[in-house]
Amino acid sequence: MAPLALACLLPTVAQAGPATAAPPGRSPPAAHCLDARDVRQVEQAGPEAIAVRGGNGVAYRIDFSGAGCPGINEASQVRLEAPAGWACGRPSENLVVDGRSCGISAVSVIDDRDFAETARASSRQFASTLPGVEVTGKAAGRGGESSPRHTFQGSADFCFATRHVRSWNEDPQGVVVETNPRRNGGNRYYRVELGGSCSILAGAQSVDFQSGFQNGLICGNPGDRIVMVGAMAGDLRSDTPRFARPGCEVLAVYPKD
Repeated sequence: MAPLALACLLPTVAQAGPATAAPPGRSPPAAHCLDARDVRQVEQAGPEAIAVRGGNGVAYRIDFSGAGCPGINEASQVRLEAPAGWACGRPSENLVVDGRSCGISAVSVIDDRDFAETARASSRQFASTLPGVEVTGKAAGRGGESSPRHTFQGSADFCFATRHVRSWNEDPQGVVVETNPRRNGGNRYYRVELGGSCSILAGAQSVDFQSGFQNGLICGNPGDRIVMVGAMAGDLRSDTPRFARPGCEVLAVYPKD
């Protein structure tokens, strides 16, 4: 997530309550409207829109008019201008990015999967805009030069740490993983979407999650897989070396209520 300072033109009010409740005395003019006074997270994957997490825990998409609103991830200040503190997609609403106004054309509620997808793309984009640094270390590459290490730092919005997995179960939509919520941003369960049917889950006593980036995080990145560890007695797959056991591609990860 980009380090954004997001505010509206009106004074900040107390933190919103759980679920979709508005603060006392405040009711949205429509069900899809975002409380501009209580925005907790902003993610941008492309110039045409942003994904926003409100203080009520609900995720929203804000679409821009015209040429869009590029550069939010790199901005030093972002301000949401909305009448009476509610962003609903009206012509009078704007997102001001370092003094530049972007007209808002629509506001809509999105699910956790869509928010996670945008947050993942935003994280990658923001990382690519950071200034270059010279990395030195003990590990040397060919010719003795130090080899810089490129890593992708995930977020609990779209990743879970393999070391904090407690259990898993299969359902018609894929796999549900239980994690330690204290170590995963308060999220106890994650939905893991797989690349098609995953035959290895039939009869598997346990599974491993392998990180494609080898950073211990499962985010739906290239190379993220769920891999069979054990099988029922008599299953020939149980004799396969662990490193060569079959697996299924992980396409997406997001918190599950």
